[in-house]
Amino acid sequence: MKFLAIFLGVLFGIVLFLFLLVFFFYWKIRRALKKSGLPMQSLKQMWEESQRMKDQDKERVRSISGMTSLLLPTIQADFPTFNEQELYARTEEILRKVFSALENLETSNLDACFLLKNRIDKIVEDYQQASIQVTYDDVSFHKFSLYSYEKKEGIATVVVSTSLEYYYQKKKNDKIIEGDTKSKRQTRYRCTFIYIYDESKVGDAKVLAINCPNCGAPISVLGHKYCDYCGSAVQEVNLKSWECSSYQEY
Repeated sequence: MKFLAIFLGVLFGIVLFLFLLVFFFYWKIRRALKKSGLPMQSLKQMWEESQRMKDQDKERVRSISGMTSLLLPTIQADFPTFNEQELYARTEEILRKVFSALENLETSNLDACFLLKNRIDKIVEDYQQASIQVTYDDVSFHKFSLYSYEKKEGIATVVVSTSLEYYYQKKKNDKIIEGDTKSKRQTRYRCTFIYIYDESKVGDAKVLAINCPNCGAPISVLGHKYCDYCGSAVQEVNLKSWECSSYQEY
């Protein structure tokens, strides 16, 4: 009983202290507002305005930085048939396929995107093990631009930026852990495309993160049609086309 009385006394003291602390700050705020001539209602209005601005920010289309006008002449000088509009369309197509694969936890629609498929397979596997479900509804793309260009060691690399929006939701065991179905998520992605213009300069194919579809072992040499580890057939890399090697939300 004595211990209980001490415990209740300490608990009451803590509650009283917190009450006095809140009252003190409330009194300070009222005093400051009184001196400034602003009513207490202004605090509520300020809070509501801040929330309204946050909601507007969610709905605002994200801007993207790009250097299309500077990069395009250089790329077309190196690759006369390069068409940025086709690459923009390819960017949208690939991201829609990625979203669909993650929603359905199935990656067969990415068979042609062999440089991406291994990564998405791993994400899908992690989602399945953790009982995670994601949805990307009403996806709309807004703007595209060329972000960067590099030509090095037999590989040309072009990065495309895009702004888009969608209703996004993430669930774990049917419980929502992320996302808001009432407002669209405004975001941006960058997709990296590579073109192997000189196979002899590439050498190690591991830099492209190409793996055997059967055992997952890295493919060490471009042009190999069979895995060195398990002997399974390997999809040959199309050396003369722009292939998406990665994507990133930012």
